[in-house]
Amino acid sequence: MYTVIEKFRDLQDNNKIYEIGDEYIGKKSKKRLAELTTDKNKIGKPLIILEEDDDQEEKETEELEAEESEE
Repeated sequence: MYTVIEKFRDLQDNNKIYEIGDEYIGKKSKKRLAELTTDKNKIGKPLIILEEDDDQEEKETEELEAEESEE
């Protein structure tokens, strides 16, 4: 599970506003996660973090990445 650590408006998800502590439920492509977990975004700082104990989220992310590479 990805948790929001900075309030932000997701410009790629119909301007959804995420508050600190929210679960990030938006697009989880490798590129998008790289933007949101690093300073490589318009705000210039990490906005979400991956919670360590959530193997299911990691599995879903890997599946999405595999699907994208097939396209």
